[in-house]
Amino acid sequence: MTRMRAGLFLLAFMTGSVPAFAADDTAPVREIIEATARNWEEGSSGLEEDVFSEDRLNRLFSAEFAAAFRAASKNPPMDIPEGETTGFPFDYDRIAQGQDGCPFQNIRIEDDGDGQVTALFNNRNCYPDTADAADTVLIFHIVTEKGLPLIDDIYPVVDGNSGSSIKQELKLQGAE
Repeated sequence: MTRMRAGLFLLAFMTGSVPAFAADDTAPVREIIEATARNWEEGSSGLEEDVFSEDRLNRLFSAEFAAAFRAASKNPPMDIPEGETTGFPFDYDRIAQGQDGCPFQNIRIEDDGDGQVTALFNNRNCYPDTADAADTVLIFHIVTEKGLPLIDDIYPVVDGNSGSSIKQELKLQGAE
């Protein structure tokens, strides 16, 4: 009887009848937000964590996003250092949404369902007259590739409205 149950389980598993364990769509977003937050900690140089390192591009981002990032890196907004063939494709921190900011506070990662994860945090409240600064909000679109949830695009929310696609900006920059 045990062999029969094992055989039935194997058959059910192979046909997809067994419920799969759902992957955590927030995991790649959480890693990116936490790495960026470490770059903005008090006393940090801002270069401790490469949020878009090759390792992270391969593990946390979709193939399409990674390809757009790599193509845009060949056409960065600043000069490519001598001896290098690529540079950083952004002229400011796209996750923190600026060149200046404060240590991240009140980080929240929310799974909105349907492949959308929202990250909210406050990184503007250390400046004078910004005690009530609005949260920085990013909407991450998640796709499943090779059975894993991966970041396919990022949309900053500006004045309550979803901003432009970072992946689309990378594609345009890579095509220049």
